[in-house]
Amino acid sequence: MKTGEKRGAVTEDGNIAQWLFEQENELTRSGNIILGKVEDIVPGMEAAFVNIGAERNGFLYRNELIGYLPYREDEDQGKAPSVSSLLTKGQTIVVQVTKEETGNKGVRLTENISLPGKYIVYMPHANYVAVSKKMKSGEVREKWRSFGKTALKDQEGMIIRTVAESAEEGAVLEELGRLRDQHEEMMQKTKEVSPPYLLFDQSSLIYRVHRDLFTDGKTEVITDDYQAYQSLLKWSVDDARERLQLYQGKEDLFDAFGLVQQLDKSLKKHVWLKNGGFLIVESTEAMTVIDVNTGKYTGKGSLRETVLKTNTDAAYAVAEQLRLRDIGGIVIIDFIDMKQEEDKAVVLKALKKGTSADPGLTNIAGFTHFGLVEMTRKKVRKPLEELLTEPCEVCSGTGRLRTVKSGAAELERGILELKNTEDEAVLVEVSPRLLKEMLGNGNVSRLHKLEGSSGKKLFLLPSTELQGKFPYYIIRMLGSREKIKNVWLERK
Repeated sequence: MKTGEKRGAVTEDGNIAQWLFEQENELTRSGNIILGKVEDIVPGMEAAFVNIGAERNGFLYRNELIGYLPYREDEDQGKAPSVSSLLTKGQTIVVQVTKEETGNKGVRLTENISLPGKYIVYMPHANYVAVSKKMKSGEVREKWRSFGKTALKDQEGMIIRTVAESAEEGAVLEELGRLRDQHEEMMQKTKEVSPPYLLFDQSSLIYRVHRDLFTDGKTEVITDDYQAYQSLLKWSVDDARERLQLYQGKEDLFDAFGLVQQLDKSLKKHVWLKNGGFLIVESTEAMTVIDVNTGKYTGKGSLRETVLKTNTDAAYAVAEQLRLRDIGGIVIIDFIDMKQEEDKAVVLKALKKGTSADPGLTNIAGFTHFGLVEMTRKKVRKPLEELLTEPCEVCSGTGRLRTVKSGAAELERGILELKNTEDEAVLVEVSPRLLKEMLGNGNVSRLHKLEGSSGKKLFLLPSTELQGKFPYYIIRMLGSREKIKNVWLERK
C-alpha cells in the first residue's frame, strides 16, 4: 500500500537484521546527487555552504572539490588553491550527499560523485582504480586493476567490488557503460533545470534493496508496492525474478509478518539478552553509550564465568543493535568489569565476529584504561531513533516521541486498510500537529492524496488529548458521507 513513508526489513535466519526507511521529500539522503547553488564561502574553514533545497545548506570542504583532487597528496599545502579560487558565490554545482543531517549538523557534500553498481563503483573524476581487498587472490586483483586502467577514459575512476571476482569482463564493461551513460544524462539535465534540483535519487529504498541485497543471487524480496515490484523486474535478470514476490494480501505487510512489535522494540533503550541479562542503549549527539548488565542471569558457575558469559552474549547483541538501529559515530560499551586479560580478549573476539557481517564500516579500538570498549561505525544515514522519533515537547526534550511524519504514515496505512469496506466516509480524531501534516502547504495535500487512494472522504477533528500519543490519531466512526459530515460539524 502506498503511503508517504516506505519501510522495509532485512531478515537473516528468521531474525530482523536491518530496518529500511524512506520518507517523503528527503533530498538529503546519503548518495543523492543534487544540482545546488553556492550560497556562501568561508575562507577560514576552507569550505562552502551549498543550497540543495533542504532546511539547512549543505557543507562542502575544499578537499571534496574536483579542482582540489590533484593536491590531496601534496605535502606542500602552500601550493594548494584556496576554496575561494575554486568556487564563487552564486555558482551552480553538482554535489552528492556523503553524510546525512544529524542533530545540529547539516549534510556533508562532495563534488567527486560516485555511482555504485553491482560490480563496480564508477567515479567520473577520481582518476584511479581500486580493487576490493576481499578478493582471495592477489593475481586476480592485479588482473582487475589492469582491466580498470584499460577500460577507463580521461580522468575517470572506479572501485571494483568483491562480487566482480568471478564475473565476466563483458558484464563489468556493460555496467561501466550504463553508469557512464547515467552520468552523462545527469550532466545534460543540469543544462535544462535550475538549482536546487534532485538529479538522481540513488539512495531510494527500492534502489538500495536492488543494489545492496537483491543482486547477491540468493536474497528473496517481498513487496506490496506494485511500482517497486515493476522496477525490480525491470532491473533484474531472468533468474532473479523467481526470488521476487508481489504481496497482495489485505493485511498490511508489516502486520502480516509480525514486524510492527519488533520495530517498537528496536526503539527502546532496554534490550534483553536471551540469558536474562540486558543492554541499555543511549545516544547523544556526540556518541552512543551501551551499558551491559547481568539482569536476571545468575549463571551456574563462578562469578567470573557468569560475567564472561554475559559479556560475550552482549558483544554479539551490541553488534546486532548497531546494524539494526543504524547507529554511527563513536560507540562506547561499558561491559561488566573483567580482571583477566584473556577474558577481555574473548569478548573483543566476539564483538569483532559479530560486526564482521555488518555492511557498515566498523573499527574496534579495544579496551581503554578505564575498562570501556571504544569503537566507531561509519555514520552515513540518520540512525533509526532520529528517523522515527523526535524530542518530546511535553518533557522539554528529555525523552523522545515518534515523529509526526511517522504518525501520518500510520494514519495512511490505517485508512488504506478500510479501502474495501462499503463506508463512504471516516471520522478521525488527530493531534493538531498531525492535522497540520495531513493538510500540508502544497497544491495537493496528503489528505487529498489519501482520499483518492482509499476512495473515502476523510473528516479530521483536532484533539489536543492526542498530542504526544503515538500514532496521534483515533478512527472514531465510519458511515455514509452525509452522516459523518453531520457528526463532524456537531463536534467541530
